[in-house]
Amino acid sequence: MAADVVGYSARMREDEADTINRVSSLGKLIEKTASAHNGRVFNRAGDGFLLEFSSPVAAVRCGYDMQLKLREPITRGDVGLDVRVGIHLADVVVDGNDLLGDGVNVASRIEAEAEPGMVLISNSVFEHVKRSAQLKFEKRGARQLKNITEPVTVYSVVGELGTHSCGTALMEDNSIPNVASAQQSRNSVVVLPFKNMSNDPDQEYFSDGLTEDIITELSRFPDILTISRNTSFGLKGVLIDALELGRKLGARFCLEGGVRKLGNRVRINAHLSDAESGDQLWSERADCNFEDLFDFQDELVAKIVSSVAGQIERQAEATAQRKRPKDLEAYECFIRGLSCHRIGGVTQENAELAVHWFDEALRRDPEYGRVHAWRACAVATVAEWTGEDVWPELVDCGKRAIELDETDAESHRIAGSLALYTRDFERAKFHFNRAIELNPNHAFIVGRMGEIHNFLGDGEAALEYQKRAKMLDPFLPAYCRELEAIAYYVMEDFEACCRVVDQFSRTTRRAAAYRAAAATHLNGSVTLDRAVGDLLSLDPSFDPDQFILTEFYKDRATAKRLATELNEAMSTVSSRRTG
Repeated sequence: MAADVVGYSARMREDEADTINRVSSLGKLIEKTASAHNGRVFNRAGDGFLLEFSSPVAAVRCGYDMQLKLREPITRGDVGLDVRVGIHLADVVVDGNDLLGDGVNVASRIEAEAEPGMVLISNSVFEHVKRSAQLKFEKRGARQLKNITEPVTVYSVVGELGTHSCGTALMEDNSIPNVASAQQSRNSVVVLPFKNMSNDPDQEYFSDGLTEDIITELSRFPDILTISRNTSFGLKGVLIDALELGRKLGARFCLEGGVRKLGNRVRINAHLSDAESGDQLWSERADCNFEDLFDFQDELVAKIVSSVAGQIERQAEATAQRKRPKDLEAYECFIRGLSCHRIGGVTQENAELAVHWFDEALRRDPEYGRVHAWRACAVATVAEWTGEDVWPELVDCGKRAIELDETDAESHRIAGSLALYTRDFERAKFHFNRAIELNPNHAFIVGRMGEIHNFLGDGEAALEYQKRAKMLDPFLPAYCRELEAIAYYVMEDFEACCRVVDQFSRTTRRAAAYRAAAATHLNGSVTLDRAVGDLLSLDPSFDPDQFILTEFYKDRATAKRLATELNEAMSTVSSRRTG
């Protein structure tokens, strides 16, 4: 990472002593933020800083967090400097504590292309972080950098990634945090993302799709605790053995494998390990036609269920529940669409590509229910980028999905969310209850069920669902954990609301808003100042009255109270600072 101060020379001419003091304060902030992301400053020259990190995700999250801190009102007073940040991934030469090489030069050239307050990254960084940094990006095109032969495609960081059921756990390096205490089941299994064994990296969507299908099928069994896809895909590329994985995640069993697709032939290998002993329980290898893929999945799930819980007889029911596509090319289009949709919130290009592939799947099989449901999500994601009103289209997609396949959990989850937006709480509860009945181990569905109870004013029930979701997903994303803080707010336990948000590794805009509202009930100006400062750093133009429009409380008095507290918090802090 390269970072430097905007307008440094002009500042030095105007007030040298003040500028030096501010750059010194900036240096301390950069070093502290880098350390929190396992990074370090390896070189400094005047207003310029060069840093290295253990992973691209850590570097990008650090750059984003640094810019947020520099926007905070208190930091603006202490530092008051605008910074450009450029990040690149490349080999370097180690020279003592310094790093040298073309990679360092490219990072510096990218930084020079950035606008004030911007984090600009190279394409090599983007490809590594797009699925797991939980950030939005905007493609800025190819840039011809000074003294660099080949043009470099760059992306700017736009902001936090919103709520997404296809989210991936945020892991900044190859070390997995020890979260075993969250697990309470002996029959727990984690499915590691199947490796793409072909020579074509574009086939990654297929191995990911197979992994997701296996996780979904295993999640149907209530006697087996299946670690969520969020956690599983967060482990992608992490080198760790089953013993270590089981110890840290609290998972008893670990499924690993690989897949290679060549034309209409598919080769799959898989093995299940006991994560306590490290023993391999069984291994499976299959060469099959694409048409036989679902049969292999059913056999694989049956063997896992038999090994884990001895419930093989339930497989017949699970197989009967799932409606298979009539056209396997439609299935392939569907999983291509899902692959794009996973990062649809990351770039507009991927959001639009997801809709394209879902449309292509429906062209081949108009009665493929799951596709209609996921298309609703994809269209909504595109609308987040474009601002279009797509509500009638979303309603039609959700309704059609349930009509075609009443047994798909995700379709019910999506229909429930649509009902919630229209304040039809009973219908929302019906669809979410049905989704949990069909897939009791889906952490995202379980967590979002808590949101409905929050809006109904039942914080205690919401906390129970959050407790279950955290057990299913040791790396439950912050946008799910925010529901826990909101539950305490609903219960009027304002101290607990603030405490939960303080524990987040990263604070979402919504969580920051509820913490600011809760802080108006607590003694001490420091808590309120910090809460409002964090909120405004995430959204400098935050509008309480606009915010509550999407807080769908059944009791309108709760939403009105929330808006009043937010306005009070912001005006109190503002008057104190100006006074």
